[in-house]
Amino acid sequence: MATSVKQKVYEIVFQKIQNAILAGQYNVGDKLPSERELAAQYQVSRNSIREAIRLLELGNLVEIKHGDGTFIKSITLHQAQDKLANVLLKTDKTVLYEMLELRFILESQCAYLAASRATASDLEKMARALDIMKDAYDDEELGLQADLAFHIAIAEATHNHVLVQLIASLEPHMWNTIEATRKHRLAKKNNITRTFEEHKEIYIVISRGESEQAKILMENHIRTIRQELSELSI
Repeated sequence: MATSVKQKVYEIVFQKIQNAILAGQYNVGDKLPSERELAAQYQVSRNSIREAIRLLELGNLVEIKHGDGTFIKSITLHQAQDKLANVLLKTDKTVLYEMLELRFILESQCAYLAASRATASDLEKMARALDIMKDAYDDEELGLQADLAFHIAIAEATHNHVLVQLIASLEPHMWNTIEATRKHRLAKKNNITRTFEEHKEIYIVISRGESEQAKILMENHIRTIRQELSELSI
């Protein structure tokens, strides 16, 4: 007999706000209502609203400006992501491997550049994604969001607008590759800590400005994923 998984309150709120954004109820640049107003609107605690907004931020849908509020950041990209979810990469291993090859090329260079260009704000964004990833070992959706947010934050830290836009255009595919690889990597509990540590090591060398080492660690990270999937005959 199948056991149903009860959604957490903040996940339900996240989905409702996300749907409102994708439905066009908000425009890019619009400010979301305050935590108090959203809590009253959805009849939930303010803590649930904070968690929901954190997911929205990880999904790159909103930008939190401390002391000013939460603003709609992106719509079009996530409309595309919603349409592309569960399509190519879940069924076509060739596309999965090709995407990993592309990520190997692009993200290693992103890590290299980020190490010499990342601002304090960029590093804070990476660290925040890492913190969430560490705490989300039993929350698959949140862990996936944080994993993707970490890689996107590295790309943004290059401050190369063309490269950032290129990575952004690939975000729906990155979501699916990360989802597929996490599904198989994290099937073994010892890989949960290992996966987090790989990301943490990349963050550390970027924060130290060690470009060559950042590039090497990112290459090793993606190469390891590719090898593990190959051994699993995925």
